[in-house]
Amino acid sequence: MPSDLFPADWLVPFEYTETVLGALKSGKESEVYLVARTAHGRTSLMAEKRFLARERRLFANTYTYAGIWGEGRYRENRAMKKNTRFGQEARHARWISNEWTNLVHLYDAGVTVPPPVELREDGYRMAFIGDGLVAAPRLETVHLDGATAERVWHELVAEIARMLAAERVHGDLSAYNVLWWRERAVLIDFSQTVDVITHPAARELLVRDVTSLARYFARRGVAVDVSNTLARLGADDRRFAHQARSR
Repeated sequence: MPSDLFPADWLVPFEYTETVLGALKSGKESEVYLVARTAHGRTSLMAEKRFLARERRLFANTYTYAGIWGEGRYRENRAMKKNTRFGQEARHARWISNEWTNLVHLYDAGVTVPPPVELREDGYRMAFIGDGLVAAPRLETVHLDGATAERVWHELVAEIARMLAAERVHGDLSAYNVLWWRERAVLIDFSQTVDVITHPAARELLVRDVTSLARYFARRGVAVDVSNTLARLGADDRRFAHQARSR
């Protein structure tokens, strides 16, 4: 996250008190709460993402992603494929861990994402993206003028390139998973983010990400060439050669 959006000392240090201020969002996978951390006369606002218990979640196709996360034990992977109770629990834990790990990895790689704070049992905390107690809007709801839309499109393509350099594809990128804050685009929601090297559908997911994001900007008058953008991102180079050979 660029320092002009979040300075290095944005989070208050030790000996703090915390207050849950209320719910920010409720979705099919998770709920997000606003948490205030106060110490020494300063307050830092955090967003706490709590994943719904596995039996309440509506996102069904988690094994497409969870099956290739990390070095899972044989028993866990087999149970996830069979969708046993143990497999569901393992998938739920791996889903949370995957999103947190991706957020930290992308933040460290310089991608414009909310600064991570801490992993928790049922989710994680990150910096709150918003002003006062009002969350930043999703880009989908924002009507950018033509010049701003042109700038933001190129900035987001650069963000995708940074993700690829960090060997990640978002996997669910669209104007719904981008926040608009202080005239900048901030990427969120990395539960479906995959590794460029290990995930067999990484290139297809990249194509889907760019195509989905392009729709928003095309509606705002930006001349978007998806094929050219993918070529500039290196969607056909050696980065995905191993996937082409496997098909």
